[in-house]
Amino acid sequence: MSDTGTYSKVNNQRIQRWLLDADTVAGTTVAGASVAGVNGSYNTITSSYGLFVDSSGTLYVSDSGQARVTKWLRYAVEGTLAAGNGTSGLSLAQLNDPRGIWVDGEGNLFVVDCGNHRVVKWSMNATSGELVAGGQGQGPFAVQLNYPTAITVDGYGNLYILDAGNQRIQQFVPGSLVGITIFDISVYHPSSTNWWQSRMASGSMVMDYGGNLYVVDSSQLKLLKISRISEPSCTGKF
Repeated sequence: MSDTGTYSKVNNQRIQRWLLDADTVAGTTVAGASVAGVNGSYNTITSSYGLFVDSSGTLYVSDSGQARVTKWLRYAVEGTLAAGNGTSGLSLAQLNDPRGIWVDGEGNLFVVDCGNHRVVKWSMNATSGELVAGGQGQGPFAVQLNYPTAITVDGYGNLYILDAGNQRIQQFVPGSLVGITIFDISVYHPSSTNWWQSRMASGSMVMDYGGNLYVVDSSQLKLLKISRISEPSCTGKF
């Protein structure tokens, strides 16, 4: 959401903007088209699981179907490539099923590279990414991720990653590749392992100004709030 409206993903390969307090309840297409796109065309979106709008109104779209992230300036009719090269792969120049994204104040783009079990940072105009979390194979250890799906960043530069396959949320402090588990879903819902792994795969996550995390599960129509505390652990409730 921006300060002027809401951007939403829809199933017909486009992103729509809905103005707050508008007289007419209708969306305006701001990215993509009404039909599925083809690789190499930056005005199309095939499937998106992540959006980000920066302070200038620039829209970033994670296009998992085309293994890339595109950047759309306000009022632009075509996007530009921001991360990935449109071909799924393991190199740092490629992405494999990109999901959640985040852009910091310096224009650095953080991409949850779900299929490669890692998070990569793309600087402005970069041709390849930099590993900032995971990337050590699929697994449960502190240096690993298992199908991560979402990311948010606090004011100190700490990364918070929804590590869906491991049923946890990991915190990575700046410069460290060793994650700290701040929330373990299995502790609070030990019988919901299958739910977390299968249903949260498309979930998203945001942080408010108080440091509270909100995790969306669209399949179960639930919102999980995780209250921030001083120690590297959190409590949650439905």
